[in-house]
Amino acid sequence: MTRRKTLYEIIYKQLENEIRSMTDGTQLPSIEKLCETFGASKTVLREVMAALEKEGMVVRRQGLGTFVVKDSSLIHTDIGYLRGLTKIISSSGKTPSLIHDSFRVVDSDLDVADKLELSVSEKLVVSERVYAADSVPAIFARTYIASTRIPGGPDKVTAVLRSPKSKELTLFDLLEEIFKDPIKYALAEIEAEQIDKNLSGLLKMMEGSPVVVMKEVHRDVMNIPMLYSEDYINTDVFRIHVIRKKI
Repeated sequence: MTRRKTLYEIIYKQLENEIRSMTDGTQLPSIEKLCETFGASKTVLREVMAALEKEGMVVRRQGLGTFVVKDSSLIHTDIGYLRGLTKIISSSGKTPSLIHDSFRVVDSDLDVADKLELSVSEKLVVSERVYAADSVPAIFARTYIASTRIPGGPDKVTAVLRSPKSKELTLFDLLEEIFKDPIKYALAEIEAEQIDKNLSGLLKMMEGSPVVVMKEVHRDVMNIPMLYSEDYINTDVFRIHVIRKKI
């Protein structure tokens, strides 16, 4: 006796077939509209969309909608939302890992001091991490922490970064859980550079290859700059989306 397909299976298969004929970036109808179309509950449609996202066929963006993606080998993210890198990687159906982790105390130079609104030569903690997706290097993240604005200063920050727990948390989470108010927002600039010898080794890219660099100043709820980050993105595995709406 042939087993009857569930409503979930029917909807999944139909949407899967429709998505295969759509172009990259096509926006799918809302959950509410799909419920009307298929005569199904929101619970069923959300399960279907979650499965399609896990398979790398769509990417969901809170407050914006669900969009078709054609290359499931890539990590897809919208830079309009401030999320930790491990969450971005895992939401693309890949396993995140931290494959390089170092930190040191430095004196701020003129450029970083200006971005963090500090005095030149003020002590900072700089963290350098490489995040991988399914063991493939995806992002080199260099983050300058305004450690003098944190209770305990650089010594406290470096002590926390030495702890095993720090490997499990993003720097956002560390600030919020251990130190002070969370990061509220970030101002970002995107540039293109050629990767140098050191970074080419860490990201497994050819020296001189073009690389996307996202530079961000992260501010807390009091509008005080707490982090300045430079994320070098391997676009062979990481794709950035920007959803632009007509106004």
